[in-house]
Order: sequence, then structure tokens, then C-alpha cells
Amino acid sequence: MSSRSPSGNSDSNVNLVAVGDVQPNRSHPETLFELVQPQLDWGDLRLCQLEATLSARGTMRSDVRNPAHRVDPRNIAALTAAGFNVVTFAGNNNLDYGLEAFDDTISLCEENGITVVGAGANLAEATQPVFTTVKGTKIAFVNFCSILRDGFAATPTRGGISPLRVATFYQPLENIYEQPATPAKTVTVVDRDDMKTVTDSIESAGAAADVVVAAFHWGVHFTHDLADYQPEVAYKAIDAGADLVIGTHPHCLQAVDVHKGKLIFYSLGNFAFEQPEASAQSGVREYLSFYGLPNDPDLAQHPHPAHCRLTVLVKIEIVRGEVRSARLVPVYFNKDAQPEPLEAGMEMHEEVSNLLETLSSEIGTSLERDGNELMVHTTKQRAVDTRAFIDERAMSYPWLAHLVNGSDGKPALRASEVER
Repeated sequence: MSSRSPSGNSDSNVNLVAVGDVQPNRSHPETLFELVQPQLDWGDLRLCQLEATLSARGTMRSDVRNPAHRVDPRNIAALTAAGFNVVTFAGNNNLDYGLEAFDDTISLCEENGITVVGAGANLAEATQPVFTTVKGTKIAFVNFCSILRDGFAATPTRGGISPLRVATFYQPLENIYEQPATPAKTVTVVDRDDMKTVTDSIESAGAAADVVVAAFHWGVHFTHDLADYQPEVAYKAIDAGADLVIGTHPHCLQAVDVHKGKLIFYSLGNFAFEQPEASAQSGVREYLSFYGLPNDPDLAQHPHPAHCRLTVLVKIEIVRGEVRSARLVPVYFNKDAQPEPLEAGMEMHEEVSNLLETLSSEIGTSLERDGNELMVHTTKQRAVDTRAFIDERAMSYPWLAHLVNGSDGKPALRASEVER
């Protein structure tokens, strides 16, 4: 790990707001975040994962089986009206329409004062950290993606996203000769060279910044369960000097973890996610059928299952160049597909809070309710190594059964009722 030698004057406090996957697509995009604007305005810096390309150009790739994610460029107004300063763009849909739409999106963001990380004109550009200085505190962002189709990763001579490749294997739970067709655990192995690129990028960022935020597009979509490589990568990122780890892609909430006093948000879920353009919507039901999950029955504008409407906004306080505290604001998509903050005592506030408490407490992380928010403690309540916790788990994705058995697309059991 490189020694930290920040260049800024980090005496001031900086507020960072982070949210998960964002895909706006509406006639008046500036209205998308209006209900959470006060919470967004708390931040001096606002970060989201941009899940779609904003372009009218390009041709949809023929091998894209899930919905191709391109929306009209007018939707940049959703980001600018909300005041997002940084978007992570190492995502698995950002080359669905080729390099034309990909390049258009990066240019459009930059023209509107939004910094893009995790993508670029070549591998060096895609994997390098980006920096921003707020109130004298220099903050670096790095962003990598493990959800990769052929041709999406940047190369030394071609544009694309920053790759963190992961190989998948299946380990039978019993002797397959004695017990044919035995269930299997899913085992993953992170590419050694890509992991080194991640840690090198973090170390480089740490040598020049007061705070390093490492963002990863990873995991298995639609389940609250962690893939075994997620904590492995997160812990290595923190060991290399990351002060905060933020995960996206699963489209639903996952646990909050702590390693060496540093916070890990494995998945912030969808924060605002609307249907892509009409020509791409035919694949929605097909790719959800792989998991036995229905579309959201109550919100046609939302392309994912109903449990993906439970989300959070994270308020992170940086004090003198150190991530000092984090609070979670429970949020729910309303009938107009707008993220809406929830108040304590509301049924959906209880759903979000119970879910996060359940997922996080089993790996030792304590969340404390404080009014409408959940305060995250940077010291674990119990000493749990999440890597070992997942390795000792018999079945890889126990939450999926509970989600699939909810016939209305909602979890069959509340978080507090699930037996783990």
C-alpha cells in the first residue's frame, strides 16, 4: 500500500452522497429526483452509477439478451437537475449500442460538468483514477466491472470499460460418483492481472488524494446474497488503500460490511431505474425468467422485480480527509417511478431497514436507527470475516428461493422472518 501524501488542505468537512444504479427515461427527466432533492443537496459531492448510454446513435448488438440500455440524450437533465458530479460508468450495458453511443455518453456528461470514471478511449484511460477537490479535500475515484460481455472491456488500443474478470466454477457438495446430480456451490476466481490493476490504481490514487473511493460493478443481479468474490475484492481494495467501497449491479440491496474500519456497501441497489427505449424492452421477461422472477406487477415503468424498488441513499461525512461516518436514508420507488424518501414508522421504511439490518448483522455489521436514518458503525459488532462466512455457506444463494417464491414479485418472507 502506498503512503498517503495528499496535496489538498483537508481541514474542512466534506459531505458525499452516494446512490446506486440510475437509468432515467422520461419526457421531463428533471422531475425524476425532485422528491429526494433535499437529501441530495446535503452532499457537497454526489455520485451515482449510470446504467444507460445517453445517445441517439449506435446499433444494438445482436448478442445482447437482456434489455439493451440506451435512452434519449435529453435524460442528461435528470443528472444535472439533481446535481450529480461524478458517475461510475464501468457497467455491463454501456456498450450495448457500440462505441458511438458509449462515446456520446462520456462526452455529454463531461460537457455538463459530470466526471466519468471507469471508462475511456483505451485501457489506460479506463482504469486510471479520477480526482476532484472539494473544500480543499482531494477525493479520488476508481471504478471496475466484473460483468463483462465479449468486446466490452477496454484494450490498449480500443475504448471500453475497466475490466475485473472473474472465472466461475461449480463445486459439487457431495461425491458426484456416489451421488449423481448433487447440488453445487458456485466458486469464483478473480483474474490476478486485473486485480493487480485495481490495486495499482488505488495505490496511485492514494498517493495523490486525501480519500479514495473504490466502486465496483459486480455480483449476481436480483439477489441479496453475495458472490464469494465480492468480499475478496473489497478487502483487497481496502488493503491497497481504499477508504470506501461502493458496489452496484445487483439492482437490489446487499449487506454493509466493515474491513479495517473502512465501510463496504456491496450493493446500493437501484436508485432510479426506468425502462429503456421501446425497441429494447422485449428482452425484459426473458432474462428475468432465468431466475424465475416476474416483472414488477405494480409499476410498468420499472423493468425489474418489485423487491428492487427498496433502496437507499448514503450520506457519508469526510472529516479532515477521513471517512468518519455514514448514514443510510431508506428510499422506495413510488407509483411514478420516482425515488421517494421514507419516514420511520412507514411500512416500507420498516422493510428497507429490516432487510439491511438482517443482511448486515449476519456478517457482524451493526446498524443503528436514528430517526428516519440508519447509522452505520465502522467497528463490527462481531468479528466476522465475510470471505470465510461465504466460504462456509452450504448453498450459494439462499435468498433467491425466498424471492422466487413470492408470487407477486415481492419477497415471500419479510427480512426478519427469513431463516438463514
